[in-house]
Amino acid sequence: MSCSTPSSSECSIGSVEVDDFKCEICLGKGHGNHFGVNACRACAAFFRRMILGTGFRQKCRLTKNCKPKDGRWFCKKCRLDKCYRLGMTPDNIQHDRDAHLSSELFLENHNKRKLQVSVLPTTVEKFVGVPHSVLYFKREKLPKKMWTYIDLSKLVQRTEKILKTEPSFDSETFNMTTLEKLTFGLREARKNQQQFPAIMKSMGKEENCFIWEQQLMTAANWIMYFDEFRALPFDQKFAMIKCMWHLWGRLERLAMTAEMRVNGYCGKRDFVISHDALLDYDNVDYDPSWSTSYSKDELLYFLDAPTYHGEPLVESFININPSDTELVFLICNLCLRLTGKKLGGEIEEVTQKLQDVLANSLHKHYTDIEMPRYAHRLAKLLSIGNDWLNLTHKRKEKMQVAYILDVFHVEFSHPELFQYSV
Repeated sequence: MSCSTPSSSECSIGSVEVDDFKCEICLGKGHGNHFGVNACRACAAFFRRMILGTGFRQKCRLTKNCKPKDGRWFCKKCRLDKCYRLGMTPDNIQHDRDAHLSSELFLENHNKRKLQVSVLPTTVEKFVGVPHSVLYFKREKLPKKMWTYIDLSKLVQRTEKILKTEPSFDSETFNMTTLEKLTFGLREARKNQQQFPAIMKSMGKEENCFIWEQQLMTAANWIMYFDEFRALPFDQKFAMIKCMWHLWGRLERLAMTAEMRVNGYCGKRDFVISHDALLDYDNVDYDPSWSTSYSKDELLYFLDAPTYHGEPLVESFININPSDTELVFLICNLCLRLTGKKLGGEIEEVTQKLQDVLANSLHKHYTDIEMPRYAHRLAKLLSIGNDWLNLTHKRKEKMQVAYILDVFHVEFSHPELFQYSV
């Protein structure tokens, strides 16, 4: 009897490796029946890695119909698509199966690992911070027809209209630098900010949709104060705003929360979530039923409210206390930097040029206020960006676990608006 290697996937009992057996995936030398399809060890291992790892992020950069050459694939996306097309299914993954179980040494180590799992589950739970129900129990995946569907088409149309319309600016902006115009735009966006916002008592589907709408509309109107951005082709502008709006909205609200805490308009456990509402972390009724079948307690691992909203950064904003101009530079520079990195290609070249415009404008600003040696101050500002990246990295790790466990059941009409949100 022959079975798969430790790095490969599971095969059927009794599968044998013969010379005339072909893998249906790569057409190379086969091994046995893996996941319901006759396949070789390499393709079985590939399928297992994809369904347990990054398969959902794979994209074809060629014809979207790639073929293997001499038994080798050069496109992960097309290879994975063929696996699914031929009927491979992850339902029969057997995590305990291994080709080397016949080895006495391996068998001894294998039993030790099983003993450790049975003896130390509580320690693992405390160390990872994930309850047993989340670590060891996966809900049955809901069929797509039972998911919550959110139609964003009207919101997208409004965004397109903003980006296609030449705005009429106040005459006082005509002789301003780019950074000064963006600062003016930020102050205009904040004109409706209430000093004492109402406390949000519940947080559900309607409240989330309202916040997304406010953030997207505000970000789109604000970025149009950027002359060089406004001059770009519509396709580039639209791609960039879809990538950066959520980040812009979160950072702007973090800065506003810091400002209002310093001025005594909200408490240390309050987050200013919109112009007219704030969130009390300890006294808000979260209703997750529209997006998941997991309980509130189980969701705390994935959606701890302070971490989700970026609470650790509020202290950073308070300590550094950026001026409006510095805040605009910080937010816009970070948005452009991450947008270029995520979208790549010509968009990355565009964002680098826009960052140069911002840097020159910031230099003029510091020169005008007679601060020629501003390197130390700039380093402090950029440290907030680094804090944000560290925070999102931790949050991304948890959201990847959420994806594996099929935690969220929400379908958007325009999922690209949330493709780069964490």
